Amino acid sequence: MGARHARRTAAMTLASPLSSPLSKTQALVIDGNATSRSLMTAQLRELGVGHVRQATRVRDARVILETQPYDIVLCDYYFDGSELSGQDLLDELRREQLLPYATVFVMVTGEASYAKVAEAAEAALDAYLVKPYTSAALADRLANARHRKLELKAIFDAIDARDFDRAADLCLERFQQKATYWLYAARIGAELLLRLERHAEARELYEAIIAARTVPWARLGVARTEVASGNLSAARRTLETLIGDMPDQADSYDLMGRVQMEQGEIDAALATYRTAATLTPGCLLRQQHCGTLAFYAGQRDEALKMLERSLAQGLRSKLFDWHSLALLALMRFDAKDGKGLKYAADALAQGIERAPRDVRLQRFDVLLQGLRLLMERRLADALQLARDFARAPRTRPSTWKPPAC
Repeated sequence: MGARHARRTAAMTLASPLSSPLSKTQALVIDGNATSRSLMTAQLRELGVGHVRQATRVRDARVILETQPYDIVLCDYYFDGSELSGQDLLDELRREQLLPYATVFVMVTGEASYAKVAEAAEAALDAYLVKPYTSAALADRLANARHRKLELKAIFDAIDARDFDRAADLCLERFQQKATYWLYAARIGAELLLRLERHAEARELYEAIIAARTVPWARLGVARTEVASGNLSAARRTLETLIGDMPDQADSYDLMGRVQMEQGEIDAALATYRTAATLTPGCLLRQQHCGTLAFYAGQRDEALKMLERSLAQGLRSKLFDWHSLALLALMRFDAKDGKGLKYAADALAQGIERAPRDVRLQRFDVLLQGLRLLMERRLADALQLARDFARAPRTRPSTWKPPAC
């Protein structure tokens, strides 16, 4: 919990103040095509952006954005040969609160994917550009997006100060007055109200948004408030209608899977999470959700496939959950796969090297050491390892260090 809170806090801090000139800003260009990437970079520099960094793959960009904030992100929608799209990246970062609200995220798209990007612009995008576009068009989009961010600066400042109640109230005030950018502020406000467990107010706001202007994310927001309030039956009805109307909305399946889990329908939840993972094959979180549930549902072949894929794609990412690695180790042990178990242990060692005081990683390390001892038939050593761990104080587990095998 502490590590996740820390990374979110760091991510939600902007690289430079919103009022700073472009010369003080930092930008990230994400595009798999070298020519297009160079052109975007040159355009940003011509506009006066102070520092521009480039990334060729969505996977690399995700790691960059997890560790350092940027004022402007210019991202292509489609990446040739990759299951991940620019929209997948944006959705994942927004969902895990790893992208500052004040960051300007611009999606660049070809005519073929224009409809999808235009639809996404109703939700989390700040702007989008259709290829080919001019430097003047880029400048106009950036200026408009930065102006909107400045208009909402008081809200973002309150969020940066972790005064979420004030930020939510400012959003509500703007919505009620139908002030400039009221719809954008309303979405932020509703998310903050859910975080603050002000469920009734969040639902009221989402319903008011729907009444004023029907948008898919507001309907999903109603379902989220119903789940948060414990009204699972109502949430399920809302989600069934939403999925029927918009079967390509992966977020709806995420929430439906959670409802089904709460209602004890494990097989149905697995099928739902599987659909969400299929819709967004490059989404690291959905792969792990699906693989983990498949493990507990006894679908070991599917679990192994999904979690191995997650490990290969996301080991360096903060979105990778080390619990996935622990499950992989258990499956490798059951299969008597010593090489696979060693690979898991080596991967865990990388994580411990980056976070040597992480208690959770230490415990997973004990698990993997125990499995390797059992596979080597060193039963006495495995038993001693378990006894030592059981005797270690639970209040300060980081003081206990596993013995070398």
